[in-house]
Amino acid sequence: MRNSNPSKGKRGFSSIVGSVFMVLIMSVLASGYFVYTLSQNTAYNTAVGQKNQLDQSVRSENLQCLNTTYTPFNGTNNVNVNARIQNIGSTSVQFITIWICITNSTPWTGYNFSTLTNATVQPGNVYQLNTNLTVSNLVSGANFTYSYNYASWLITSKGNTVALLQQIISSNVIISAQVAQGIGSISMDFKAFRYYDFGSGYVSNGTVLPSSKNSYTVPNSNNTILALQLTNYDNSTQDITLYSNSYVWIVTPQSSTVKPAAWAIANVTSGRYISSFSTLTLPYGKSTTVYFGPSSPSFSGAVGNVVVPVFILLYGRVGSADFGQNIPFVAFNIQT
Repeated sequence: MRNSNPSKGKRGFSSIVGSVFMVLIMSVLASGYFVYTLSQNTAYNTAVGQKNQLDQSVRSENLQCLNTTYTPFNGTNNVNVNARIQNIGSTSVQFITIWICITNSTPWTGYNFSTLTNATVQPGNVYQLNTNLTVSNLVSGANFTYSYNYASWLITSKGNTVALLQQIISSNVIISAQVAQGIGSISMDFKAFRYYDFGSGYVSNGTVLPSSKNSYTVPNSNNTILALQLTNYDNSTQDITLYSNSYVWIVTPQSSTVKPAAWAIANVTSGRYISSFSTLTLPYGKSTTVYFGPSSPSFSGAVGNVVVPVFILLYGRVGSADFGQNIPFVAFNIQT
């Protein structure tokens, strides 16, 4: 029996063709969405990887500030910032900017920044910062009208911030620093001078020091070890190393002839005299006891109680440069 409705067959064929086209369209749309999703996921993973790598790179920078000094220039808006920063990390670090902030009790706040060049420090090395910054309205501070609180920061090329040491500077602090710098990089505490008297006894390696005497009256014939309190205020903020040819030296007129005597720099460890001496380091900003002797004036004949000039002759190195200083503002009363 033949089909009496040919249109019904055509509609069935059309439905099949439509279904095929629908499947193709859905496949194309699904494929596009899949490719888009895949590309976005790839971009996300790439961004996460880059971010993790950047975080790891930032965390690899490890720095410590050893010291910081701020020196305002009188009558100007300029401040010198001097600091030492050690790279204790495993990668090199580049500093690109320094910021400074200054406040006082008026209240007043001034700040500024400066770009740094050639400021790269390798692992294990120390970067010496020495730069001048101009801060608005700093004239009153530089003229010592107020006490100022100084703070500054270094910014690295990777975005890390390294805080330098803060400091409060008043007129008294600045004046003291200028006086110390006026006679050299090393300052002596005159009130802390003392000596150890061994009488006529021989001072050998390992001899225990007796009780100290806080006096500028030194016996003529006795063996003594002198103890001076010295502080390194060098404006480069570097350590100073003293050599064995550093002395305490005195002269006195006797029979119309100048007679000298000298105490060589000595090594005293745990309260005992040690005969060998190599070098002695004076850390920046830290008070250090320095010993000289044993020796005695031993001027022949009756000297009486004679006041004589004393010269503290210090020689060594600061950083990689030679260093020499004479502190002349001391006098001894040589007692017979």
